[in-house]
Amino acid sequence: MKKNILSFILGMITMFVILLCISACNQLGGNTYPGLTIFEKDAGTISSKQIKIFQTLRPDIALAHSTNLPNAIFDSNEILVLILGDETTHFYDDQKINIPQNKRLVRVGSYEYQTNNGNYKTVPAVIIK
Repeated sequence: MKKNILSFILGMITMFVILLCISACNQLGGNTYPGLTIFEKDAGTISSKQIKIFQTLRPDIALAHSTNLPNAIFDSNEILVLILGDETTHFYDDQKINIPQNKRLVRVGSYEYQTNNGNYKTVPAVIIK
């Protein structure tokens, strides 16, 4: 009888420890996204006046076109970027965000993903700062 009680208590302690480990791993990796690499230091800026989101991946992460000619049909300097927001950000498809004059797109990482036709692309991950 004592052996059964001891086994039950050890099992409960083991389950508790496993749950704590899973919780800690989720908190450490909760801000990660597959294919996203965040640099230790900012890697420069991208001069841009507007970003046009074309695909939202999560409420706070989206693929967007960065442009200096917001109203033009074609901008030869347009750059595809992954825009990162914070916990209060809620991007949506086709959203246009004007970059304030005192702010820039800061390169904080890179994002690699597979396109629909199977090719891999790598784009800069940016934040507005």
